[in-house]
Amino acid sequence: MFIKSIFLILFIMLQTSSADWITNTNTTSKNISDYTLLTKNPLMGTVIDNLAADVMISAWGFKYWKWGRSSFHFQKEPWFEKNSQTGGSDKTGHFYMTYLLSRVLASRMQDRGWSLKKSSLFGAFSGMLSMTLLEVGDGTSHYGFSKEDLAADAVGASLAYFIRAYPRVDDFIDIRLEYLPTSDYVKGGDNTTDYSGMKHLVAFKMSGFQSLKHSYWSLLEFQVGYYARGYRSFDTQPRSQHLYAGIGISLANIAKRTQINVLKNLFEFYQPGHTYIDQDLWSR
Repeated sequence: MFIKSIFLILFIMLQTSSADWITNTNTTSKNISDYTLLTKNPLMGTVIDNLAADVMISAWGFKYWKWGRSSFHFQKEPWFEKNSQTGGSDKTGHFYMTYLLSRVLASRMQDRGWSLKKSSLFGAFSGMLSMTLLEVGDGTSHYGFSKEDLAADAVGASLAYFIRAYPRVDDFIDIRLEYLPTSDYVKGGDNTTDYSGMKHLVAFKMSGFQSLKHSYWSLLEFQVGYYARGYRSFDTQPRSQHLYAGIGISLANIAKRTQINVLKNLFEFYQPGHTYIDQDLWSR
């Protein structure tokens, strides 16, 4: 699979080497993005985006997480203990989702005219607000309101601001999700809790060093990630937890070199499998 991924990457690079094709692709994606902004007014746009995020989260919560079926209550949850309900994957999941949501909302705020730091700050606040709503909704289901989940959300929102507001940090660090639906999951529908198909990771990109920016070394990155397997009710595989380190191909840098904005944005937050070699640092 690793060799196949290399060929796939090279194929994409060859197919997208046409300057006209790249320009048309970027223009189309920008037009779509501008269209979805709905308004150029930063404050009104922020309100609209927050309401849209809250509506989508609420709809998902009522459909899949059984919101409203219990009286509001708190639930103390373990972090990464072996006997926890998800092996800690829900905590890394909360961290990542808040990070991603904060970054997306911040980008839209900047597109409407706010500065890099202001949009990053308000994006982080907005992401945290939406995930707090999620936790309140969980408080009316069998999950319960979890202070531990909220703490993971806060870390995600804080890092979203710090990494985005300081471009030199952003040059070095990506926070990503690797996900492939598990065979045990398909009938469930709620892929947000299909933890046995997920890995959450932090990537350190060699391309962040100016001296290596145009060298072959810029195609490498180092990764540290966490995942758990076998903790969901539909899982058939045995339970296990893993903290791992890896070295791999920097698809984010390859995408940046192609100058295709859609690919650059995708690989900054998503990690395809079989593009790195990893080794467990800790497991049980």
